Amino acid sequence: MLKLLAFFAIFFSFSLAAPDPTNYQHYTSGGIHSGLKADHADHFTLNGKPFIIYGGSLHYFRIVPQYWRSTLAKFRAAGLNAVQLYLPWNLHEPRPGHFDFSSPLLDLAKFLEEIKQADMFAIVRIGPFICAEWEFGGFPAWLLRDDHLQLRQNYKPYLDRVKLYWTEVMKIVNKYQFSTSGKDLFKNPKQSSISNCFCFC
Repeated sequence: MLKLLAFFAIFFSFSLAAPDPTNYQHYTSGGIHSGLKADHADHFTLNGKPFIIYGGSLHYFRIVPQYWRSTLAKFRAAGLNAVQLYLPWNLHEPRPGHFDFSSPLLDLAKFLEEIKQADMFAIVRIGPFICAEWEFGGFPAWLLRDDHLQLRQNYKPYLDRVKLYWTEVMKIVNKYQFSTSGKDLFKNPKQSSISNCFCFC
């Protein structure tokens, strides 16, 4: 009888223990003072705490939104703590100046919210060129109307279009960034295939 009582006492002590903190709670406890840094040979630091990225790619625009949550749950169950996603410029700006971030397949904010609910981080690869086995690397076909077009070069009309697109993207992504203190978030679009943002979503 005493052994049985001891067992139940141990069982209830475990069941009443405080739950493990979420990723967000762990990495933001004490306030946010710094973002993701590569200042060690074998791991990153996030807000001054050791952090190893265990991530997988999930292209939201290739999956119907009804499967976003269940797919992210599988990622989490597999031990992943981050989701890498591309943003297809050609879908989000199908015509010059006409941006779509709200259609069911293109609702970026909703997808980031789903990542947040899954207690994961997001590595948002905003382009402009994403490759991803995607048509024209994600570039909008209407860029080709410019007979002098120079993609991924220091060509002002191209850079101007990238800036306009990125401005719209960052209206959404900025709400989720872990830290916005850095000034070098973007690489130069004339040299970079892909620029990344690290978000806690």
